[in-house]
Amino acid sequence: MTEKITAIVVDDEDLARESLVALIGEFIPNIEIMGTARDLPEAIRQINRLHPQVIFLDIELPGYSGLQILDFFNPDEITFEIIFTTAYSKYAISAFQLSAVDYLLKPIQVDQLESAVMKLDKKGSRFNIQKNMVLKENLTSGSPGKIIVPHSEGYSFLSVPDILFVKASGAYSEFILVSGKKLLVGKNLKDFEPMLESRGFFRPHRSYLINLHHVKEFVRKEGGFVVMTNGEELTVSNNRREDLLTAIASLR
Repeated sequence: MTEKITAIVVDDEDLARESLVALIGEFIPNIEIMGTARDLPEAIRQINRLHPQVIFLDIELPGYSGLQILDFFNPDEITFEIIFTTAYSKYAISAFQLSAVDYLLKPIQVDQLESAVMKLDKKGSRFNIQKNMVLKENLTSGSPGKIIVPHSEGYSFLSVPDILFVKASGAYSEFILVSGKKLLVGKNLKDFEPMLESRGFFRPHRSYLINLHHVKEFVRKEGGFVVMTNGEELTVSNNRREDLLTAIASLR
């Protein structure tokens, strides 16, 4: 018999809260809902009393934002994971993706819910604290500035402006940083494209995703290539040249 994962649902909208509880009850049998809450103070009380393993947490709550939940606990008290629920825009969704934080986009779909539950990790509370602190910074700064990427030794927290470009390497991606460091990441290049394109990145070729802020010049000869600020020359596909020049001009 599969061990139950205990949870509480936090949402100030009655219908949203009840709908999520119903979805979990019908489609996610390994989740046991221990309680529900309408706001953050009530959620804090329930967490302290019931000690759930996961919190389904709406971000937009009355009085306090759901992002403030970690402010109410000492690090050693955070033994739960968080799956945020949100109706945020596409721009804000990129902040979730950059922060490697699981979220459910309202209205919540069953496949989305199942996927989030399957990804519940057991890397420890310290990692979950770090992820959610990065999310809070990315959402409240007005411009997502950090990305969390997985690699063979764990996870790295990268500042987006410090990324020169990302290079396709088979089923992996290689991050080339301003410092000269290279980081091989266990995800395909296309996984990073949607989350970085709103941060000034552009894909001029199937093998590269470049930070336009680090493009030194564009050279038309030899088929066309860009010179990055570290001196590397990266090929530009014929059908991407004009879009690249337009994207660069839009930054000026």
